[in-house]
Amino acid sequence: MDIKDLFLALTFVVKFYSEKTLIKKLYNSGENLLEVLTSDKNTFKLQITGEEHERINRLRTEVKKTIIEELKNSLKEKGIKFISYPENDYPLKLKDISDSPLGLFYKGNLLNLNTLKHIAIVGTRSSTNYGNNVTKKISSLLSEQNIVIVSGLASGIDTSAHLGAVKFGKTVAVVGTGVDNVFPSENKQLAKDIISGGGLILSEYIPDTPASPWNFPQRNRLISALSDAVIVIEGDLQSGAMITARFAIKQDKPLFALPGPVDSLVSNGPNILIKSKVAELLTSVDDVLEKIGESKQIKLNLEDKNEKLNSLSEKEKDIYRLLSSDSKDFESLIRETNLSVQELLKHLSILELKGFVEKAADGGFVRL
Repeated sequence: MDIKDLFLALTFVVKFYSEKTLIKKLYNSGENLLEVLTSDKNTFKLQITGEEHERINRLRTEVKKTIIEELKNSLKEKGIKFISYPENDYPLKLKDISDSPLGLFYKGNLLNLNTLKHIAIVGTRSSTNYGNNVTKKISSLLSEQNIVIVSGLASGIDTSAHLGAVKFGKTVAVVGTGVDNVFPSENKQLAKDIISGGGLILSEYIPDTPASPWNFPQRNRLISALSDAVIVIEGDLQSGAMITARFAIKQDKPLFALPGPVDSLVSNGPNILIKSKVAELLTSVDDVLEKIGESKQIKLNLEDKNEKLNSLSEKEKDIYRLLSSDSKDFESLIRETNLSVQELLKHLSILELKGFVEKAADGGFVRL
């Protein structure tokens, strides 16, 4: 057994934060951790309390019971790789937080975690079409500039963040399950696309770990820690995105938020972050790049379609103005426009082709 094998074993046996802290305390002090946990050594360079000594003995017992070759073979069969805390490729940004994982399981490409710039984009699972479209655009623009997009592979904004970046191969999905247990299940194809495109699926949880409510807030600290800046797109006050925002503040990360309508629940989080001045108003990708030391000139026009609007007929403009980021059904549009079914369908088709309107999942229409 070498030091990497030892840390692999420890990821399976360590159950408490205090144990993890003790292990890193011993390792960082220069103790021969391999010797400490695989032999009966009872003398230490550090001053060890009686309670800590008991915990070391419990860890020894558990490590000795671990059949490391079986663990390694199981990972190999599942196509899962492991990187341990002592290795050079372990993310340095994670070593800066007090509760950094002892090791990380992953599929895909490590993506130069210690050299490239990373930006986290997070938000609610109950995202609006506007939020999804802005997210994809921001993510795509940043990825084109060799920035790695970090998110959580959840439904909604996370999915849009990965979709915007996946074609450039620069996205990291930090999951709250085992890397072999994609949640939600509808994102299994997206996870495959991330890996095949040169991206990364990453987790501190052992393989086969199911989705658990507690795991996701814990996962969010890693999303923030891995990133040079965090962008919150949409989310209510109690959403996971706001948990990530709090971690970003605690970790002293630049924080940005996208403002939204005051009557929309999913805008409550970003709006309060901006109002309280803990987050900067997101109006330009340039602002984010400048904050992380990248001098680019990338323009993000979230709503400016005035020139293109002039190319529309008056009836098409009227329909466009009646729509918003919330879905509106066909019957409502019929009543509000006084157009015939065929005439409305014709104008909606033109608006869709020109990129002004999109059909929503519920069958209604939204403005892009």
